[in-house]
Amino acid sequence: MTLALVVAGCSPIDGKMVSYDSVANHVRIAASNLGQANGVRVNGTLQDDRGEELAIDVRLNGAGEGAGKIRRNGIAAAALVVDSMTYVKAPSAWWAPDSRADTYDNVWVAVAETTIGFDLARKLKPDALGALVDDAFGSLQIEGMPPVTEVDKMPVRKVEASAGTLWVTAEKPYRVVRTEGSLLGKQTAVNFTITAPGATALIARDVALGLPALRTGSYDAHASLRFDGALRSACDAQGCTVTGRVRNPSAEEPVTAVLDGKVSADRTVLGRCRSGRETVPASAAADVSCRVTTAAWRSFFASAASSGAPATSMKYQVAASASAVSPAPVATTCLRGGKGCGDLDLDDGDVLETFDRSGAAWYDRTPADSELPDWRKMIEETAAGADRVPWASDGKPTVAYYGTQRGRPFVAQFDREDGKLVAAYGPSTDEATALRQAVSGM
Repeated sequence: MTLALVVAGCSPIDGKMVSYDSVANHVRIAASNLGQANGVRVNGTLQDDRGEELAIDVRLNGAGEGAGKIRRNGIAAAALVVDSMTYVKAPSAWWAPDSRADTYDNVWVAVAETTIGFDLARKLKPDALGALVDDAFGSLQIEGMPPVTEVDKMPVRKVEASAGTLWVTAEKPYRVVRTEGSLLGKQTAVNFTITAPGATALIARDVALGLPALRTGSYDAHASLRFDGALRSACDAQGCTVTGRVRNPSAEEPVTAVLDGKVSADRTVLGRCRSGRETVPASAAADVSCRVTTAAWRSFFASAASSGAPATSMKYQVAASASAVSPAPVATTCLRGGKGCGDLDLDDGDVLETFDRSGAAWYDRTPADSELPDWRKMIEETAAGADRVPWASDGKPTVAYYGTQRGRPFVAQFDREDGKLVAAYGPSTDEATALRQAVSGM
């Protein structure tokens, strides 16, 4: 007697029963492919909390780090996502009507979720995107198969849900192509593209190249500082000192404050100044000052103080804003010459795992167990070198040490948080080029 297994045409996936031929199954596969991607590009439009439309074009790797552009009112800003924080560098017009717009002019600023409508670091990480798609669209009960249409000349199927509309490729391998609705926030309409390995390596390169500018920290739009009382000024022929008493609203953490001052007369700016960094304790206030010493101020003062000048000629106005400064991202300590990422852990089990995973490709054959010490030595020698950059592997933020072994490029990657070995291998030509560019740009 012959026993046969009969497939009923449906299967449980994480406890959900879906037909093999259902569009719901295609969506779940597409969501899984997105969640497991090493890199993704997201471009399209969304609304911020003020109802303004933003255009985004960003690329993030599996660790949730990346770079790109965010356009508001036709004005482009550079974006950098690292250590679960989003930084923006934009001209002052991009920030208007924020009172700190002049302070933020073309410098890096750590932005709050409300600044751009949603948290890029949290929501655009591939595994987070995959989970969002699966939760919103993966359990739909749809009769039949939606008709094939096109997005950017790509055959897709359109799926509707309460979160909006999703377009998934009509053919394998199933991919999420586009979404419109509230999946990512207010009125989003964005396209998704899983990046190829070479393009994903460029994401890590762009992050590494952007990090040196953050070594000394950046402004922090999350923290809203205020003044206790009115501004004060002390002016003479040589300059004008502007002082504000800055209050830290946080009851838990001190804040580093910077004051930007401006002195004007008859609607003409006579000078601007910026203070040094002042630490303000939690739930406390501190005086922060800067001094205007411009030729325009000195000329104004001399004219106003000259004999015969009316008393009203000495009228001037003082304005100021106070901004918080955030510390440098931890990833900056992993740059070449940085003081972090030094406690590396070469656990025997992790070394063996990388040997089993990457040894055959390196040796162009199945390596013998006796070659494991040689493998460890290559990792140790590479990790002892100075060429290192923040990178990513297996969805983890790492520090990658780049060197040469046996006349060929070799990489050893360690977890940035605990120093454990994550990967060791001979990189592809594209990744080796990206690593060299990152290292040389430090």
